[in-house]
Amino acid sequence: MAEYFIKSAAGLPDPALDASTLYGIPTERQERILKYRNAADRKLSLGAWRLMEEALGKYGFSAKNVVYSESGKPLCEGICFNLSHSGDMVLCAVSKAAVGCDIERVKDAPFEIIDKVFLPNEKKYIAEAQRAKDKARRFFRLWTMKESYIKMTGEGLSADLLGIEADPVRLTVTRDKVTARCRLFNTSYGDYEISICEER
Repeated sequence: MAEYFIKSAAGLPDPALDASTLYGIPTERQERILKYRNAADRKLSLGAWRLMEEALGKYGFSAKNVVYSESGKPLCEGICFNLSHSGDMVLCAVSKAAVGCDIERVKDAPFEIIDKVFLPNEKKYIAEAQRAKDKARRFFRLWTMKESYIKMTGEGLSADLLGIEADPVRLTVTRDKVTARCRLFNTSYGDYEISICEER
């Protein structure tokens, strides 16, 4: 079963102002971190790397062995993992099988895209919530479930989200009306929704 790690990046120094925060990080990754324009995004990128180091280290692997697929998915031979960040939180999921994770801060949901990303049963699930905040939470719950699935498969947002349906009650994903061979986990974490999808 997948294990996940979560931390806040809010207290990290800005790596653009404190080069010591980048110590031990490969040059290519340092460049990715410093490429972000604002401090909050640089901190999130740094926090994601440090959390990944910690998570992989727990299993006896080194973050220095991480490479990136053509789609940008980080890979490490011998173990599967995935990263996500939102607000000021970073998330890392680790598994022996293919895994994807997503964290989203529950805020104003972009309901204007609902017809482009959710199927009728998913839209009904959102609409059944009584309060606006609960509708937003349900939006992001479904979003993280679907995104964790497409990150597990390695497709990312190139996947057709209208061909994928998440069931937040049964914790399943259906692809083109066939139940996907995966385990889905979802939890609320304060103002965040977290989902992890692991290949069976």
